[in-house]
Amino acid sequence: MKKHLSIILLCLITTSCLEILDDITFNIDGSGTFKYTVNLSSSQVKLNSILALDSIDGKKVPSVNEIQEKIEVFAALLSTQEGISNVYIDTNYQQFIFKIQCDFSNVMNLQRGFELSLKETMSKLENEEIAYDWITWDGTVMVRKVPDLDNWSLPSIKTEDSELLKKGYYTSITRFENRVNYFENPAAKLSKNERAVMLRKSAFEVFNDHKVMDNIIHVDSTTN
Repeated sequence: MKKHLSIILLCLITTSCLEILDDITFNIDGSGTFKYTVNLSSSQVKLNSILALDSIDGKKVPSVNEIQEKIEVFAALLSTQEGISNVYIDTNYQQFIFKIQCDFSNVMNLQRGFELSLKETMSKLENEEIAYDWITWDGTVMVRKVPDLDNWSLPSIKTEDSELLKKGYYTSITRFENRVNYFENPAAKLSKNERAVMLRKSAFEVFNDHKVMDNIIHVDSTTN
């Protein structure tokens, strides 16, 4: 699985237009809905060419069936996790758009559910450690991150691919029922209704420094 994962990530980071949308909605009681979308529709030709190969840099290229099998295993595992419900996964291999969505009872269950499901799906990663502390929420303060990509042993990005990555974006949206008082990342933007915060950076920036997506959001504790 680790070899398959490395190849999949290589495909992602060397496509001409990588669009990632990370969207999470919180209810007042701390429950919510998490959505994650990877859109590679602008790179269909290149991806089909990669998937037609037997290997890249000496590593076997997984087939669409093998990729789909791992996705289905992950979805099944996630559905069994405590506090996780309504798991939905949509895979479109014609346009290369992948979506995952689930409801959660609290952020601890969300993080733990993904951690356990990923570890079991990628059981052959042996003892390699991956950080899952990407979100905390105490009812008034939200701390958001993206995973530390250094821990995934990503292949190095070639100069020509760096220029392609600059055309793609990673967008993070956090929605609340109460108003947002303020947030600490100066690149973030507040919605007109003051109940959502969006942070958008180029894929190149995120893959080179995941901390550019870090944000601390302070929310009004009074229901309004």
